[in-house]
Amino acid sequence: MKKILFFGILACSLAFYACEKNGTDDTGGDEPPEKIDTIHLSDRSALATKVKVAFGIPVTGNIPSATAGNGAPVLVENKNIVNAISGRYIVITPSFSYFESTIKGYYVSIVGSGAYFKVDYSANRGFARKAPQVLQPLLREGDYVDSSIIVKLPKYIIGDTLSLTYAAYDSLGNISNQVKAYVRIHSQNGIADYQDFVGSWKVNRKTDVNGVWQNYYIPDTARSSFTCVGGKVQYCLNSQQECFEGIGAITGVTKYDLMFTDMNEYAELFSASATRVILETSTCDKLAYGTQVLSKLEKGGWSYNAESKIMTIVVDNNGLEYNNFYSYQVKILEMTPQQVTLMRVDNTSYTVELVRK
Repeated sequence: MKKILFFGILACSLAFYACEKNGTDDTGGDEPPEKIDTIHLSDRSALATKVKVAFGIPVTGNIPSATAGNGAPVLVENKNIVNAISGRYIVITPSFSYFESTIKGYYVSIVGSGAYFKVDYSANRGFARKAPQVLQPLLREGDYVDSSIIVKLPKYIIGDTLSLTYAAYDSLGNISNQVKAYVRIHSQNGIADYQDFVGSWKVNRKTDVNGVWQNYYIPDTARSSFTCVGGKVQYCLNSQQECFEGIGAITGVTKYDLMFTDMNEYAELFSASATRVILETSTCDKLAYGTQVLSKLEKGGWSYNAESKIMTIVVDNNGLEYNNFYSYQVKILEMTPQQVTLMRVDNTSYTVELVRK
C-alpha cells in the first residue's frame, strides 16, 4: 500500500507567489521613508530595548560566568541557522549534554548589546510555557529543560543577521557554558506588491517521483488477508489457514487550506482521516470499521524575496505552542492569479500546486 504522505508534505506545501510591481510604475526612484519605530540590526543596544523575551527580565551588563568545577549544566551549540520574521518570534530550543539538577531558566543576550535577559520559568510574563513532562525514570517533574527560549521581535527591522548568546542556570545556582544561536531575519513585505495573493488557497495536487501530477485527495486503500478462528476475525498470518481478502485500511487527506493575510501572517488548516478494521467487532460475514480524524491548525508568518522567488515560512504559532516551531523555504516555479506551482528548496523531488479558493 502507498504510505500516507501528508505528514511529510505538511511542511512542504505552504507558500504562494507574489509578483513584482509593473516596470512601468512611477516610483520616482526614491526609497520609501523609514518607519518611526524602525530598528537597525547594527544597533544592537537599541534592539535589546525593543525585543521581548518570554519570562525574561532585562539586566545591564554581561551574562554571568559559568560555574567552575563539576555539577554545572553543559549546553551543546546548534550551528544551524534559525529563521525568523520581523514582528514575530525567534524560537530557540537549547540542547544539553549534561545537567544534574532542575533547569530553572536561562540568561539570554543579543551579541553586542551590552545587556541580557534573565529568563525564569517559575514566572509568568505573558507567554505560554510547555507543561512539565509526566514523571518518568529519567525525567523529573517540573523540569523545564525542554522549554524553548522565545524572543518577540519588533515589527520594522533593517538588516538580516544577528546572533544570540545564552547560558542555562539550575535550581542550585549553577551556570552552564555559553553558546550562540545564529538567526536570519526576514522582513515583512510591502503588501502593495503582494495584494493579489492575499486570501485563501487550497493545496490541490502534487507530482510523483516521475513528475506526473497526482490527485492529492485520492485515499490510499490497503487490502489485507483475514481468517476466522472460533467465529472471530483475525489477520491471516499462516499460509496453511483458510484466508479471505478484505480492505484493511483507508487513509487520506480531507482538507488542506492556507490563508495569507496582508499582515504577513498565515494560517494552515489540515485534516485527514484513517478508517481501519476493528477486529473485536468484525464478524466472519462482515468486517467492521472505525474512523479517526486528524485535524490541525497552525499559524505563522511569511516573507517573500521577489528576486530569488523564494518564500520563507516560519511556523511559530504566535509564540504559544513553541514546541512545534519550524521554518523552511519554497521556490515559486510558476504562477497565475488563480494557481501557484512550487517546490521545497531542500527537497526538489516533487512539486506542489496551490489553487485559489
